[in-house]
Amino acid sequence: MAVINLPTMEQMDIHNTLLASIASHVGTEGITISNWADVQRLVRMGLHTKMFVVGDQFIAEYGGTPYTIDIIGINHDTPTDSNFTNSLTLQFHDCLMNCVFDAPELLYYAEAELVGGAYYFYDSYNTVNYKFTTTQAIPLGGNIKVSAWGASNNPTEVKTYDASDVLLETLAVSESDVGTLITCNDLRRVRYGSNNYEESNIRQFLNSEDSSFAGTKQTNFDVLTTSAPYDSSGFLYNLDPDLVAVIGAVDKQVARNTVTDSGGQDEFSDKVFLLSRVEAYGDIEGTTTGESAYEYYSNLAESPTAGALEGRIKYLASSARIWWLRSPDISNSSRSRYVTTTGGVHISNANGSNGLSPACCIV
Repeated sequence: MAVINLPTMEQMDIHNTLLASIASHVGTEGITISNWADVQRLVRMGLHTKMFVVGDQFIAEYGGTPYTIDIIGINHDTPTDSNFTNSLTLQFHDCLMNCVFDAPELLYYAEAELVGGAYYFYDSYNTVNYKFTTTQAIPLGGNIKVSAWGASNNPTEVKTYDASDVLLETLAVSESDVGTLITCNDLRRVRYGSNNYEESNIRQFLNSEDSSFAGTKQTNFDVLTTSAPYDSSGFLYNLDPDLVAVIGAVDKQVARNTVTDSGGQDEFSDKVFLLSRVEAYGDIEGTTTGESAYEYYSNLAESPTAGALEGRIKYLASSARIWWLRSPDISNSSRSRYVTTTGGVHISNANGSNGLSPACCIV
């Protein structure tokens, strides 16, 4: 019996597209691209590898303003949805705005009522014990925040709050180990925020389609950022809706610091993300399994480097601006990596206001 190998539906789509476009005599490859849906169709048919090269640019609106977007990778990223295999990775050519990575966190969260009395906690960074004495109980769900700091990054005053974040009292802090030992948050995160990207304020914002952005606390110590742009709508709400319609989640990785997060690596799946140190062709730091440099950046030098690369420089309001990466300084709990105004790789505390140049993938 003869066996006839009929083309698949996907192959028929490719054939029909090519035949129709050739008949109309348009495009250098016989294909016109007039919108984001056209780009996605090429990606899904695998024709994007013939139509585009790394470094090609598109224009997309954010908040009604047009911005240039670069193709930084072709089939570099793996779609989370196993029904798709191809991807086209895009990144904003320059910075859209300034924003913080994460907000300063709580010192203490009451998982049970903390009765009034003398307490102390240990600061592993400065290897010092600090004491305060409460006169009022802190109820379940209440918290303690550091409200004043000394010259040596030492807390000098704290405020206690109930579960509704209503102020209970203000207390002086001194060096002492008298009283009951309680477990508190890492003091660097209390002052400067967390460099854990998976739990960060910036990651939530980038993947939000809410017209009024309201993040969700990721840990008991977490504090949600209220400064711009976190005080308005989510990132995806402001992005060109035709582009939003064609981007999909991809599988990513990020290193964990060795101070509070035990080292190793987190795996996550997002539609919009910050580049990692490795992806921007920086040198390796921590666990980076599965990460590789985007061709857009690996074309800039012979080998990965944290040194200055002109092609990594991004601008905001016509001035060179540092821009966030998702990778942490693995030897610290609050500092995250960024690209400098000269295209090098350096660090900033998570509550610093730095440039935002995120990436996404058409799948």
